[in-house]
Amino acid sequence: MSTSSNTSNIVHSPRSRAGQRRRRSEPLPFDFRRQSKLSREHVRTIQIVQETFARGFSTMLAAQLRSVTPVTIQSIEQQTYDEYVRDLPNPTLLTLLSLAPLSGAAVLQLPLNVAFCAVELLLGGSGDSAQPARPLTELELSLMRAIIERALPELRYALEPVVATEPKIVGQESNPQFAQLAAPTDMVIIVSFEVRIDAIAGIATLCIPFSSLQPHLEALSATSLYANQSQVNAAENRAQLTYHLTETPVTVSAEFRPVEMKASEILRLQVGDIVPLSHRIDQVLTLTVDGVPTFDARIGRRNRRLAVQIAGPADVRSQDRRPTSYSLPPAATPP
Repeated sequence: MSTSSNTSNIVHSPRSRAGQRRRRSEPLPFDFRRQSKLSREHVRTIQIVQETFARGFSTMLAAQLRSVTPVTIQSIEQQTYDEYVRDLPNPTLLTLLSLAPLSGAAVLQLPLNVAFCAVELLLGGSGDSAQPARPLTELELSLMRAIIERALPELRYALEPVVATEPKIVGQESNPQFAQLAAPTDMVIIVSFEVRIDAIAGIATLCIPFSSLQPHLEALSATSLYANQSQVNAAENRAQLTYHLTETPVTVSAEFRPVEMKASEILRLQVGDIVPLSHRIDQVLTLTVDGVPTFDARIGRRNRRLAVQIAGPADVRSQDRRPTSYSLPPAATPP
């Protein structure tokens, strides 16, 4: 039992450094109608998740089949669902998965030669004979369903750092055209694995809708971005934030003690009427910023302008800021 992964194999899998340099120099087709939505951080996150799943899948297969079964990631790509279905062989083994609470359904595809080899090993055979080119029977589907169900905990464990899911099998198909789980133009993430059982090897794929996984990838990328910041960058950001906040103009208000009046009394108010505020001369005013009490202040004068003098920090608990009821006389008299 062994499993391996190679970062350079993601998206493209060159066999040598020379081949890698040669591929970099060659032009690659680009579809301007469908720009790539997978960022470098997304690819790295999916790579780590699927490497964990590949290791668990390899361990599970080795325990069930009693054979050496390495599982290796080959590529991570973004395609439309129609492109993915058209590239699948027919017949093949498609297992439809529900990844609640994620919307949509995922597809785990296994090549027929790997599936027949696994079934033969489960039934006591050698697994190295020629495999038929036909869909699996009901008995063979039941045996493969049991194997895939044992792989679902590995998939749940691998996806746990991104999103907590409960994978479940919702169906099995042999014809890709019958597995219409998404619109043809919907974007999906395709992860390809090389599954090898002794001398039998094939390419398995895991298809997950991009729209259901994108919010969790974005949230994880943002969390990792802030978590990986050094202390120096954090101190610089804090200093810049403090500078900009201290230079931001705000409105400061000096509030008297509030007065409570009836609506009918307010309607009777006329120009020249006097409304007592019930605010004693020796009582401090409250200096507020956007309605938040900040300081106590005393009213005064500076030159020919009214002013307030800071008396200390505002103690909201000790202040009686409840409105004071006041009733106007039947006929308010002007001063």
